[in-house]
Amino acid sequence: MSKETVVKYDERGVLDGGTVGLPREMNRDIWLKEVFPEWGTYLNYEIDQFKVKPKTGAMWYFGGPSFALKSQAGAVFLVDLYAGPSLFTDYSYCGVCRTAGADKLYWMRLNPHVIDPWKFKRLDAVCITHHHQDHMDFYTISAALQTTKCKFIGPPETCRRMKKNMGVPEDRIIVAQVGKSVKIADMKIDFAPNFDVIVTKTGFETPQPFEEVAVSYIFNTPGGGLAFLGDTLYHNGYRMVGEKYKVDVVCMDMGNNGPGYTDKMSPWDVWRVAEAMNAKVVIPDHFDNWANCYEDPSYLVDIVNRKNKENRPEMKAVILLPGARYEHPTDMNMGRYVYPDWREWMNWKKSLEYGPKAK
Repeated sequence: MSKETVVKYDERGVLDGGTVGLPREMNRDIWLKEVFPEWGTYLNYEIDQFKVKPKTGAMWYFGGPSFALKSQAGAVFLVDLYAGPSLFTDYSYCGVCRTAGADKLYWMRLNPHVIDPWKFKRLDAVCITHHHQDHMDFYTISAALQTTKCKFIGPPETCRRMKKNMGVPEDRIIVAQVGKSVKIADMKIDFAPNFDVIVTKTGFETPQPFEEVAVSYIFNTPGGGLAFLGDTLYHNGYRMVGEKYKVDVVCMDMGNNGPGYTDKMSPWDVWRVAEAMNAKVVIPDHFDNWANCYEDPSYLVDIVNRKNKENRPEMKAVILLPGARYEHPTDMNMGRYVYPDWREWMNWKKSLEYGPKAK
């Protein structure tokens, strides 16, 4: 293979489109390496290079249930990163199948892979809300275990499974006991109650207590409290959570539920939880990654806007897309995230169409 036919990548790990069509060797392994993850290490680089501004909190949304946060001191945290493929689940294990009486369900992935779990230069903790496989992700845990010295945080059942099934050593595990907290670098993380009914039935013949199988994380940043509720369903107990903890931004699952099962919260229930927690910003997740649960986030926007006119004018709905960065409170009026179009890179003086070099 000549030098000219070797593909090139930029500093962010994105493939040079001018080299991919040249005569060269191609096989399935090369294809997989070049194509997945679809964003290369673009976001890994951005997170590594990004400087968190004073008096703010910074996070990235990867699609589905997955987020990353970065502290003022540069500590990096993952929350429920799912780096896996489409799935199917069956009645023998799946809480949704059991509650619905379905022999099998297919979960076809929609959102792109925008992060490479093997390419973090710094990773301080992997935070997991519960043991569903799209939250306690085997691929993410394996990558972080082999390439970083990070801690793995989860409720008791998640920690037992990480240790027994995934080989995570005990000295790298932090059990998230509801009501407690942990400080890693300059970030204090509260372990708050979580009311995920489905996971209490996932893999158990007898439903387990909430605090054994699920936890909410509240990251106390200089910009405010950023809360992540995983796959919770609505519960009146979030009124208690909102009064015991300071929550400025709350991120939680939303989705469509076919007749006969409830796996995600409806937009109305997302609103109810955000209101109970006294949040200033509500950010839905999970609505965009499973085909059977896909939901149009416009419904939530309409509800929040309607309620703004009634009794909560201070609350905002923010709709993120995979790869989006959100800074609080700077971006609380963002509304819907819009991908950059790189207009600042355009230079008419170099244009072959209408610049000085045009013929």
